[in-house]
Amino acid sequence: MIGFVYKDFGFAQNDQIIFGLVFTFLVILDTILKYFIFYYLNCVFLSLVIIYHLMNV
Repeated sequence: MIGFVYKDFGFAQNDQIIFGLVFTFLVILDTILKYFIFYYLNCVFLSLVIIYHLMNV
């Protein structure tokens, strides 16, 4: 899909840039997903916060 956008704007297709954009998007998506999972778990199970802090000591 990114390749089609490149062609529409008249840019030459560069696989390194496409892979970089895809991997960057996946890392951002993974970070957001983990944030919401931990946020939900911290709201529902408050004891997990205490256990997590004790594990890092």
